[in-house]
Amino acid sequence: MTRPSESTTDAVLVEGISKCYHIYNHPRDRLLQAFWGDRRRLYQPFWALQEVSFRLARGQTLGVVGRNGSGKSTLLQLLCGTLTPTSGRVRVRGRLGALLELGSGFNPEFSGLENVYLNASVLGLSRAETEQRLDRILAFADIGSFIDQPVKTYSSGMAVRLAFAVQAHVDPDVLVVDEALAVGDELFQKKCYAHLERLKENGTAVLLVTHSCPQIVQHCDRALLLHKGRARLLEEPARVTVLYQRLITAGDAEWDAVLGPGLQRQSASGFPGGPAATAEALEPAAPPGPLHAWFDPSLLPQSSEIYPSHGARIIDAWIETLEGQRANVLPFGEGFALCFSYHADTDLQGLSFACHLASHTGQRISGQVFPEHQTAAMTQPGLAWSAGSAWSLRFTFQGGLWPGLYFAGGGIFTLHGQGKSFVHRVVDYRALRVVEAGATTVIGACRLQRDPPELRLSPKLLSPPYEAGT
Repeated sequence: MTRPSESTTDAVLVEGISKCYHIYNHPRDRLLQAFWGDRRRLYQPFWALQEVSFRLARGQTLGVVGRNGSGKSTLLQLLCGTLTPTSGRVRVRGRLGALLELGSGFNPEFSGLENVYLNASVLGLSRAETEQRLDRILAFADIGSFIDQPVKTYSSGMAVRLAFAVQAHVDPDVLVVDEALAVGDELFQKKCYAHLERLKENGTAVLLVTHSCPQIVQHCDRALLLHKGRARLLEEPARVTVLYQRLITAGDAEWDAVLGPGLQRQSASGFPGGPAATAEALEPAAPPGPLHAWFDPSLLPQSSEIYPSHGARIIDAWIETLEGQRANVLPFGEGFALCFSYHADTDLQGLSFACHLASHTGQRISGQVFPEHQTAAMTQPGLAWSAGSAWSLRFTFQGGLWPGLYFAGGGIFTLHGQGKSFVHRVVDYRALRVVEAGATTVIGACRLQRDPPELRLSPKLLSPPYEAGT
């Protein structure tokens, strides 16, 4: 079994750790198992983590990605010592700070200030050392007079503010963050990530778990991809997130086809027997070629809403490339078309058509209407269709959507003096995934850039308006 060799620059060294849980069909089986011992097994083994190995150097950030249930939180708890590995070894050099879940380490009956001292003492700081850092902690948390109120009265955002402020200001050698920042507002998240960068400059190793691929690419030096308890890839963040987004809805066979089956091997006894997931062993079976659009049949919305129709219906909708190839997974920057087919059940006049794209949070990112002039003026008549008519529309979009998951919908409507009335409407009808084609800096909700920035140098440097001393 290949394991990473130890180095003096390592802040974290993980060697072949595994965690197995015993699943019992009935509570009494736990007692019976203690009686039978090794002579009889009354449980089913569940391996939450299997043979994971990696190292994390000082001043580096490792991002961990994977679907729900892939073993991310188990890995972090093993690192922090709140769980004991079934096999393998974890070594952490120096002080460890951890933000594993909302409110972890807080006594809800204590005030925020009392919890600051409590948390700091658990992390190894004396009261005098805590008082030296107290002003910085309170300024970073920025929760005002609530610092003197019981933590049980805090909102989720206030709790994570205080928790991160404490963990980040005890000068940790290793900081572990597990999705806790997701509950904070955007300004606080930006503040936290800026502080993480300062900690890295001072030699702190950061292990970050998040479902946000852009954050992994932007803030991490390397990324680890977990699937069903096994480490499948340890590489540059851009490449890991591309493969993760491609495989997020795939079955085990496709995971093995892309990354190779070697890291999936397991002995018949139920104990992991495959090679360790190290940087050396985690090369995929064949490097993927240039990214192209493709169709993933398993990429289906789980929240679709189809409203009743009133004389006309949306029959189908699909996404295709600008060249006409059906696809629902697109590389970042590639334009696409959102297409609809319609059918009229009765004679109708004054129809208009719309489509929209929304983020996974429901935020409308973009949309179009047809005919545009009629919608804007609200005076000219729309299109008329006779019963039995069938037609389609093709709305084209530039490739400005940031990497992530989006949902498409559309509608048929008529305009009148009181506004508009829907004839038919579908929401979250089709799903679209945009994957990263390389390192991408995400700013805002979408990219509106048309051409690369132009650098223009002045023909000569202008003299200052005043001479020194005048």
